[in-house]
Amino acid sequence: MSDVEKSFKERLTEELNYQGLSNKEFAQKVGINIGTLGMYLYRGSIPAADVAVKMAQVLNTTVEYLVLGTDKNVPVSKTNTKSEWQKKEINTILNALSPAQLTAFLEIARAYKRGVESEEV
Repeated sequence: MSDVEKSFKERLTEELNYQGLSNKEFAQKVGINIGTLGMYLYRGSIPAADVAVKMAQVLNTTVEYLVLGTDKNVPVSKTNTKSEWQKKEINTILNALSPAQLTAFLEIARAYKRGVESEEV
């Protein structure tokens, strides 16, 4: 399904997941309450223009993308910050791991790093 075919709530949900933002954290950054955010995420309501602008700013995207799904207006800077979003996603995953899972994850990450470093030589 293309972004244009998706609804506002689907694009908003995808952006929140992609960036590792919780609903509560996002609502606080936008300056709305969690109930209002719920209307956008679950009922499919479209926010007022000023709220949509703030949402787009927090998500580092455009109102056109969030509301209409048009890709051509997505700022170039978003592609340059992809690694930052990936780091946030990794942090979100790490924060959910138990101590034993974290130890295993670190072992895997270290082994991967060693493998990548040896390929570069």
